[in-house]
Amino acid sequence: MSGLASWHYKRREACEEIAEFLRGRWAAVYIGPVWMRWRERDKPLTVESCGDVLELVERHGARSFYGTLEKFNRLESRLDVMEDYPVNIVSATMYIDIDVTNEYRVEEALPYVKKILETLIEWFHDKGVQESLYILWSGAGAHLRVHEEAIGPVGDLDSVEEAYLLAEYALRANKPKLQKIVEESGGLVKIENMIARNRVFTAPMSLHRRLERVAVAFRPEALGDFNLSWTTPGREKHDPEAWRRYKRGEATSLVEEALRVLGRSPERTIIPAPRRAPARIVGAKGRIGRFPVMALLQAARYYVLNGDLDKAKSFGLNRAIFYAWAKYYGPARSAAKRLRPPGSIPGKTTKSGVKLRPVPGMEEQAPMSDDGWFVMGNVEQRPEDFDRNVASKFEAAGIPFEEAWRAAVEYVSRFPRSVLRDPQRFYKLVYEPVRDSFVEKVLEARPEKLFYAKRLSTTTRRDNRAVEARRPRSLLDWIEKNDESKDDSRNS
Repeated sequence: MSGLASWHYKRREACEEIAEFLRGRWAAVYIGPVWMRWRERDKPLTVESCGDVLELVERHGARSFYGTLEKFNRLESRLDVMEDYPVNIVSATMYIDIDVTNEYRVEEALPYVKKILETLIEWFHDKGVQESLYILWSGAGAHLRVHEEAIGPVGDLDSVEEAYLLAEYALRANKPKLQKIVEESGGLVKIENMIARNRVFTAPMSLHRRLERVAVAFRPEALGDFNLSWTTPGREKHDPEAWRRYKRGEATSLVEEALRVLGRSPERTIIPAPRRAPARIVGAKGRIGRFPVMALLQAARYYVLNGDLDKAKSFGLNRAIFYAWAKYYGPARSAAKRLRPPGSIPGKTTKSGVKLRPVPGMEEQAPMSDDGWFVMGNVEQRPEDFDRNVASKFEAAGIPFEEAWRAAVEYVSRFPRSVLRDPQRFYKLVYEPVRDSFVEKVLEARPEKLFYAKRLSTTTRRDNRAVEARRPRSLLDWIEKNDESKDDSRNS
């Protein structure tokens, strides 16, 4: 726990604001590289009072506070946010994410963020949504939000579907203008519809995860006066009524219009930052092994299809382990059985039931725990494990991971969803063509056409005894060896 966090959250104006905003939401806190979302194995994390905020800060070292965009009737067990989710949600906040891609250039990016907000606010006002609209500056970017009580009900849509349609309609209606502003920024900002079930976003008065800034809310009419001094801890300028005010049902007719125009399940809109080629990487330090490339692209695949970043990281690491282990130890169908020793890759050993379950949006199955995380070798692959074992590889090679992630999502998004759903076609058409040239083909140059795999010749079979002698003793040994040495089958 940092001194700043301890001091900040002990202030009543901070802890009371966070507690009131998170009441009824499934909470999440950021603790160093770790996310905490459960009180116990089966009990969602909740924040009801100042005491809860202080306990999470002082006992667990919480740095930042988040909550789901949904509000729930009950938050007593895993069932309330999983199996009983459809009947348990009460409402959902719509938000559009405007992200600054480089945290060290926030001041430079601010004018472009303001232009984007002005464009969207004008559109919402013209559509009759005024009293329920507010802005939250999250530290390195902004959210334009519509209060949950202003939306729905609309037909048989659930609250998250309503919020998703509203965000999607706003982005599509203004896409040419928004795209122009993003391009003018030179890669400093991106815009995204991030609405998804159990998605968390920043609570007002939370500290940023890394920057010494406070998340502040304010009304659209204050946008012209906003500057970064408003986010200084202890001197923050936060309007506590900005996120509380609303006009019930104010946005309902706009959701109905969005449903008529877009249909029930339109594809998600992302307006990515223009590609900015990083400094050319030379030498061994810049080489990215196949394992992190596979994990990154699989994570991007899951994210493009489902929009859940945490589960995308879990899936990406899980599939990378699966393919890596299967390659060296036999057919893919036996990989899970061979990965018995827990701790072969850093992670949390799961005690909950593990079953082979269908992967959402895909034509494949994978072992998953009852908590919803992907599992290999009786170890849950968590987002923090992905950060430690995949993201760190890119950072060590001198590549900011946010840049690699943005490039991967854009690259994967270029393929038809039919390709992304099929594991074999994804492997051949998306992963294989760039597995040894991710930096050159994906990161350093915007691809002008899809990369399609060519049928390559197979390598000569090795002597089984020689292969056995070279096998590492644990999966982590294999990953490290694969990243540090030349892969014998690089031309396979």
